[in-house]
Amino acid sequence: MAQGPEIEFKSNADDLTKIRSVLGEFRQDIIHKDGYALTKLVLNPDVLFHHINNQEEVDSARKYNAQFDGVGPSQLDGFAKLLATSKDKLEEKFHNIEIRQDPDLGLVTFNYDFVINDKVHRSGLEVWQLCKIDGQWKILSVT
Repeated sequence: MAQGPEIEFKSNADDLTKIRSVLGEFRQDIIHKDGYALTKLVLNPDVLFHHINNQEEVDSARKYNAQFDGVGPSQLDGFAKLLATSKDKLEEKFHNIEIRQDPDLGLVTFNYDFVINDKVHRSGLEVWQLCKIDGQWKILSVT
């Protein structure tokens, strides 16, 4: 592939700080088990909020639904309920955070560890899209 000019983003420090603060609020909402507060960080209840199924999980789901695409409906409600009802100590740790922002669209990538009772339960790459609406940054998708 030919190398072209590097992509330029029209980022500004204030928006980057506000996006980083959404990450911080999300993390604190998990620690405080406040699913309701976490849902206020997303644009609407129908946003994509899902882990990507591995092939084994897709194959298993296709035994009941031949059209299963590996994503399915948003898991936001289930996650919010988990936070509200869990008796366990919960935390999500973010590492290697990279934020790109160009006017009203933000892209955040990072490595994460989801920790239950001080033990890593799941880890990997997480990707968020955010949009700026009414002057506030809201989560558009979490994958």
